[in-house]
Amino acid sequence: MTQQQANMALLMGILALLSLIPATVALRRARAFGDWDLTSTMILLAGVAANLPTVVYVIRAGRPERLDPLGEVVIGFPQWVNQIGTVTNGILLAGCVAFVLHRLFSVGARINAVPLIACLLALLLAFSDGLHGQELFAPRQLALLAALLAAAVARPGRSAFLGGAAVVLLSTVLGGIEALIEPASVLRECRPDNPCGLLGVLYAGVFTNENIFSLLLIAGIPFVWLGLRGRVRILLACYVAFVAVATGSRLADITAVAVVAFMMLLRPRLPDEATDGAPRGSLGRVLFGVPVLGAAAAIGLALPLRHPNVEGLEDRAAIWDMARDELNRSPLLGFGGKAWPAKYHAGEIPAAVSPSLHNQWIDVLYAGGFVGLALFLLLLLSLLLRGGFAGFPVAASMMLPVLLASILERPWSFSISNSLTFALVTAVLVPTAVRRAAAPGVAASGSIPDAVPAHTPRR
Repeated sequence: MTQQQANMALLMGILALLSLIPATVALRRARAFGDWDLTSTMILLAGVAANLPTVVYVIRAGRPERLDPLGEVVIGFPQWVNQIGTVTNGILLAGCVAFVLHRLFSVGARINAVPLIACLLALLLAFSDGLHGQELFAPRQLALLAALLAAAVARPGRSAFLGGAAVVLLSTVLGGIEALIEPASVLRECRPDNPCGLLGVLYAGVFTNENIFSLLLIAGIPFVWLGLRGRVRILLACYVAFVAVATGSRLADITAVAVVAFMMLLRPRLPDEATDGAPRGSLGRVLFGVPVLGAAAAIGLALPLRHPNVEGLEDRAAIWDMARDELNRSPLLGFGGKAWPAKYHAGEIPAAVSPSLHNQWIDVLYAGGFVGLALFLLLLLSLLLRGGFAGFPVAASMMLPVLLASILERPWSFSISNSLTFALVTAVLVPTAVRRAAAPGVAASGSIPDAVPAHTPRR
C-alpha cells in the first residue's frame, strides 16, 4: 500500500466520522417527525441481514483471496461465513413473514401493486428454474419473495426511503471505521486488468469488492436525499456520491455525479413536504427527465444485443454473446435465475462473471425470457407512473441510478436475495399519487400525514 493510498484510507475514515454529525441531526429530525416506523425497520433488517456475513468476513479475515489448485480465484465464502449467512437468511425470512402478518391483521394495510409485479417476476424465474432442472425455491429465493411480499403491505414513501438511507449510511460509516483500524482491509490491489480509480485507490469498504459497494452507494443516493429532511440530506447525499467515486468503479464515477446533478435539477419532493398537500410538478421536469431515463434504458437494452467491439467490453461482450446465442432454446420463459451461475460450476465461465450477466436487461431476458422482460418493463413503468405527474421527479430520481447501473451491471436480483435486495424493496415503495380532494388531516394513499412533527422539535 502506497502512501497516497494510506492517506486516502485515512481520509475515508475521517469523513465517515464527520458524517455522523449531519446523520445524527437528520435522524433526530426523523424521530421528531415520526418518520421511522416498522417499514423502515423491515428495510433496515433486509439490508443488515444480507450484508452481515460479508461485513463479518472482511472485518475478521481482511478479505483474503482464495485460489483453487489451478490458480483460479475461488468464488464464495468459507464455511463459517456461509453458516452466518444461513442464520441471517432465516432471520430475514422470519422477520418479513412476521411483518406481513402484523400489517395484515393489526394495521389493515393497503396492498401495494408494484411490489407484486416484482414478486411475480421472481416467481417466474423460480418456475423456470424448476423447468430446467435447477433447485426450486432455494432458501435465498424464499427470502427474496418474503421481502417483496413484505413490501406489498408496507408503507410507501418517506419511511421506506429512510430505512434504505439507514442501510447506506451504516455501510459507509462501517467502512470508514475499518479504514481507520485496518486500512489494508478496505483497499483492493490495483492491477493492469483492474486499474485504480480517479482518487488512486480501489476502496471496497467492508464489502468483498469495490463494485458491490459502489452499486449499493449509487442506488442509495436517492434514498438519502428523499428519506431525510432538511439541508443535511443534500450534504449526506453528496458524501455518499463522493464515497461512490472513491470506490474506483468507473461506472460509479459517472453515475454518482449524474444522479446528484439530476436530482438538483429536478428537486424531487415527497407528498408530505408540500404546503398544499401535494408535491409540485412541472411539465419542464417531465420533458427533461423522460428523455434522460429513456436514453439510459435504451442503451442498457441495446448494448448487449448489438455492442461495439471496444476494449473495455471484452469480458462482458463475450458473455453477452454466449447468452444471446442460447436464448433461442428457451425464448419465452428463459432458463431460470440459477442457470447462469451454474455455468461456473460446470467450468463454462470464469468466476468473475458468474454472479450475473453484468447487464440488467439481458440478465432478466436470459433468466425469464421475453415474459420476464415484459414483466420487468411493466415494473419500471409502474414505478414511474405510480406517483402521477406531481410524483414524477421522485420516481425518476430513484430510477436513474438503477437504469445507468443496468448498462454494465445488474443492480436488482430477482432470483435470490443479495446485498442489494433492500434497494429493490425500497424502490418499489415509491409514494402513490396524492388525491387533492382528500379531506383535511386525512392522508391520501401513499402519503404520510406528518407535515407536523409527532412532537415539536426544539429550535
